[in-house]
Amino acid sequence: ADAAGQEVQQAAVGDPQKPTADAAGQEVQQAAVGDPQKPTADAAGQEVQQAAAGDPQKPKKALSAYWLFTNKVREGVTQEIREKNSGKANFGEVAKTMSARWGALSTEEKKEFEDQAEEDKKRYAQELKIYLEASDLAGTLRKNYEHLIPKKPMTAYFLFSQDPTQREKATAALKEAGVETDNKKLASKLGEMWKAASAEEKMAFQERHTQEQGEFLRKQKEWQATPEFAEIERAVSMQAEKKIADGQEEQDEGKSNKRSRGKAKQGQESPTKDKGQQSPQSSAKKPRKVSAAKDKIVEPAIDADVLVDASKLGLDAMLKNLAARPEMASSGKTARQMLQALQDTGGLVNQAKRALLGAAGA
Repeated sequence: ADAAGQEVQQAAVGDPQKPTADAAGQEVQQAAVGDPQKPTADAAGQEVQQAAAGDPQKPKKALSAYWLFTNKVREGVTQEIREKNSGKANFGEVAKTMSARWGALSTEEKKEFEDQAEEDKKRYAQELKIYLEASDLAGTLRKNYEHLIPKKPMTAYFLFSQDPTQREKATAALKEAGVETDNKKLASKLGEMWKAASAEEKMAFQERHTQEQGEFLRKQKEWQATPEFAEIERAVSMQAEKKIADGQEEQDEGKSNKRSRGKAKQGQESPTKDKGQQSPQSSAKKPRKVSAAKDKIVEPAIDADVLVDASKLGLDAMLKNLAARPEMASSGKTARQMLQALQDTGGLVNQAKRALLGAAGA
């Protein structure tokens, strides 16, 4: 329903693929400047460093037929205008001339550049696929195997909200109240109906959710025994280890820079200054430093192996969120227990917290 609504809205606005007059004007102006894909000296240097470090390089976007045409004629058009204007080539005039010449081309003449653009489009798609596989192998594998990965069942409420009978009731209630029926209003009305429903009315949807959840867990267990799942697990582990290693490198670099600044600051201090004497200003700064240290947010301590497991399940952010809660820190629950609770609740932090504290008698 949401997708259909978006399609209707897009249809009302217009073809999103068709460039507007402003977009066409920008393309003409950019074409006069030059190839946007051509890297500057600094960008080229960064690409060389990335290649040396083994980091994947994002492919250059495919050029349109018009761009390919302007790349071919730009130098000649600029030279013609300079000869006519005493060596000067106005930016706007170059763009206008190239645009006019493109418009004057026949369909057959344009086909040369359109064919080149189609080939460049294929090149970009292929290079982008390789880039995504190198930069996010786990995500690429999940997409490749999405037809094998079990889908989580809808909650009882979502089953209720998708039920044709309930949607008809909600639509009729809105029309009776004289309210225009749209997706937002319909969703709001279904939410009200769910809250007002009795335990007996909700029971059918809750039982269906429980049944589908059991089926999902069975399929998930079978999925986790497949070689495709093991392949994704290996990719996730590699990415998690790399992320931790990269974070450690950044932390070490930050410490090194801090020590360098400290040494530089000491070298600037006067050698005749009495270390036993302190100015009122320096003594006034100390309480601020103590206060800043007290206010510093401490990252929750989570075992590395648990964090890697959470990352594999896509629950690392939720685990950190849960572990940072003061009530969880004082509960004595281990990170492993918290991760298990998140798995049981489908990644819902508040429900996991209630389950853990409830189990502890809180």
